[in-house]
Amino acid sequence: MAHDISIDETQFNTMIQLLASSAKDLFLSPACRQYFAKDTFEKRGSPVREFTGPSAGAMPGTIAHNRIQIDDGTFTSAPRTLRLINPLSSIHDVFTGAVNMKVLSIGPRTEMELLHLVGIGFLPGNITGLDLISTSPWIDLGDMHAMPYPDTAFDVVISGWVLAYSKNPQKAVDEMLRVVKPGGIVAIGVTYNPDAAEIEYKNEGDRIQGRIFRRVAELTAMIGPRLGPIYFQHEPEADEKLPVMLIARIR
Repeated sequence: MAHDISIDETQFNTMIQLLASSAKDLFLSPACRQYFAKDTFEKRGSPVREFTGPSAGAMPGTIAHNRIQIDDGTFTSAPRTLRLINPLSSIHDVFTGAVNMKVLSIGPRTEMELLHLVGIGFLPGNITGLDLISTSPWIDLGDMHAMPYPDTAFDVVISGWVLAYSKNPQKAVDEMLRVVKPGGIVAIGVTYNPDAAEIEYKNEGDRIQGRIFRRVAELTAMIGPRLGPIYFQHEPEADEKLPVMLIARIR
């Protein structure tokens, strides 16, 4: 039998007080992450910084493409982080010990993905963001093909929907393997686009068509012998535009 949930005023006010006592729980909501990231960005004066150094493999137009949802004020990528971070949060190490782990988010663009990591238990001081474009001092400017971090610096490395912007994804993955600790976790997400035949930058509207990734096996092959247990994987069952995702332990 169908059951409707009706929240009365007392229940609502009590839950608001509970959230106020554990503010990180607010960031489990995509709407709250989007609002907070955008509002903070605007209160800082809407600064957008761009990486100006030489790129070791980013596709032409990557920065222009990723400025679109910043410049139009939509900040609309919040729901996509759910696909990788929600299953990541269920892994025992993260579920029980995120507070002691250092995590790198590659290509967050805005603070929304970083706030989501706060929501599942990582401390803000242990979260690092890296991107060619940044709306926040929390996000370092840099190239994922030549990351400005020492070897084995992170317990978790997340690469969410950035490999499509790479002319040399193997180099990008090699850098992830360099900066993650042995025994650490790597989470990679891309989108399979059946309409894209190859790497292509489309100048109309500053859109990148992207690199083709169809199977999880393409991601595991780039990790090679350092691939440990796979905790989560997803790929399209048919020829349709859907995510290809992998979360795995690194030897």
